[in-house]
Amino acid sequence: MDRAGYRSICLHILLLSIVVMAVSLAIGCCPRHENPFLHGLGLKQFVQRGPTEVYNRDNIFDYMNGEAETYLPLGFSLLYTERYRKPGTGKLILVEVYDMGSSNGARGVFDAYSRRGGRRVEGIGSAAWTDNSLILFWRSKYFFRVGPDPSAQTDATPDLKDLLELSRNIDHSFKTSSP
Repeated sequence: MDRAGYRSICLHILLLSIVVMAVSLAIGCCPRHENPFLHGLGLKQFVQRGPTEVYNRDNIFDYMNGEAETYLPLGFSLLYTERYRKPGTGKLILVEVYDMGSSNGARGVFDAYSRRGGRRVEGIGSAAWTDNSLILFWRSKYFFRVGPDPSAQTDATPDLKDLLELSRNIDHSFKTSSP
């Protein structure tokens, strides 16, 4: 092999090594976003349907249109969504968990929505509210919204009892895992 061929091979190996290192660093240095209090709750009364979906500041508008303006100024960073089904029924419940970056942000979103009629609910989160079709609560830096899944193709609607039960279970799991 002549000198030019040898240099070409060395240059290709060097460039390939740089690319592999860059990819390794990118994977290793970027924090994974996990939602340990939702993932694998193992709730006997509810079964998770589908994967956890995660939205950030860049793609939140793909999930909601118009409402994001309430969340963004209060410190929104991530939204986790999961769907749960009550076994033996067609009742589907959507759980949204907003990481607001601080308890002030979570409380701010809660206050913005809980001013509209409804009533307080005791024993869930730092504070909880319902309008009998939806449960809102906050704990730590998280704001939770638990309600019927609007994309469900079923006539079975979860009742307030189902929403309260799931909200209490999630809050209990969150308290014991303290992310």
